[in-house]
This record gives sequence, structure tokens and C-alpha cells, in this order.
Amino acid sequence: MRVNILGGLKALFVVGAALAAVSCSPGSEDQPPATQEKKHFDVTGWGKLKPGMSKQDALATGELASTGAGKIGTCEDFRYQGAPAPDPKQIAEGDELDQKIAAAQKAADEAKAAIGPEPGPNAGAADYAASAERLAASAEASNKVVQLTVESTKRIADQAEAREAHGGVLFAGDEIRMILPPPGATAAKDVGKGATVEQVKAAYPNAVEKEAGQSFEVPVPDQRGVVLSFHFTDGKLTTFLLFNGEATCG
Repeated sequence: MRVNILGGLKALFVVGAALAAVSCSPGSEDQPPATQEKKHFDVTGWGKLKPGMSKQDALATGELASTGAGKIGTCEDFRYQGAPAPDPKQIAEGDELDQKIAAAQKAADEAKAAIGPEPGPNAGAADYAASAERLAASAEASNKVVQLTVESTKRIADQAEAREAHGGVLFAGDEIRMILPPPGATAAKDVGKGATVEQVKAAYPNAVEKEAGQSFEVPVPDQRGVVLSFHFTDGKLTTFLLFNGEATCG
């Protein structure tokens, strides 16, 4: 059978021309991808999280995990969506430790109140012995509080380290006490961890030096007591966060 090669080439030419016309038609040219403004951690907050938000509103943004990452008194940590989940066992142990401290403090207060006045000059040996016993019981109860507090201090330090590593929000009751950026986030002018004091001051000319070369604060507009805080070690930026000094952990 004879193949019409010429006809086949004509068909290919027609198809190629049609494709070329389509590719050259208005609106079909390859457009460069739209550039998005880089997201920065700033005085305005991070994403949908804004300084001054209530806990309910902050959790409703969807930026944070639905469950907390541990408590410190009346304060509670929440990490960002997608961050490593905290260990439920550690959270339970922390809650149990807080309960032990509260019970120990109550016992110490009661033991101190039970000491009473010192025996008078006419008191007998039994009175002095009883007083010494109450003093010893009070000292033992107070020592128990100290031991548990030392244990709690380490837990708080570990929790703060995890908060700084992963970012998130620390709530004091219904208020935001801290907002920390997630790993890799930058402030204005791409200032990030490792930046120099000069770079931070260039990005934030209104920064106020709080400790010589160690920390600077930028006031947050319309938010009393809230600052964007920068902390340095050996001249390099190690931590920056939004901090509300009026929201405390009771």
C-alpha cells in the first residue's frame, strides 16, 4: 500500500500551526508566578495571631494546635499547627507536680501557723519539747515545698526551651503573655536569629535599648505593656518575641 507522505506532512504542518496560534494568543502566554509578600513576625503579630487577642479568639484563628502543650501556674502553652506534638505523659506529670506543690504549700502554711508563741519563762520541759516538735514539723513541711519547687523549676525551664524551639503562644489566663515565632521566621528586613545589633536597629529605628547590647524593645502600637523584644548573646540575635509584661503567670 502506498502511503501519502506529503499529505501526512501537510497534516502535521496544520496541527503545528494551530498549536502555535493557540500558544501565541492573548492571555495564553506563560506568566511568571505571582510573587507573594514575605510573611514577617512583627509588632502586628504572626499570621492571624495579633497582640491583645483573647485566648478564645487566638485559638479560633486556627494558627495553633487545639490542645495545650503544658501549664505553668495559670499560664498555658500552645504550639503552632504542624509543630511536634508535646508528650502527653510529660504534661500529665507537670499537672501532677503542680498539685503536689499546692498541697505541700498548704501543709507548710498550716504547720507554720501551728507553731504558736514560744514557751514562756515558766514553761516546763514538756512545753519546750512540744514547741520544738512544731518547729521541726514546720521546717520539714517548708523543705518539702522547696524540693518540689526545684523540680518544678527544671520543668519550667524545659518547657520554655521547647517553646522557644518550636514557637507558639503562652497564655496568662485569657490574655496572651508571649507570642514566639516558629523556626526560621524573620522580622522586618529579614532580620532573624544571628542578626547583629546594628541590623536590628536598622530594621527598627525606634527600638529602645533595655540592657546594654543585650536586649532591645519596640513598643507595640495601641497595646499597653506589649513590646516586640529582641535578645542578644555575644552580639548575635538569639530570641525575639512579642511580650506582654502586664500578663503574669499566677
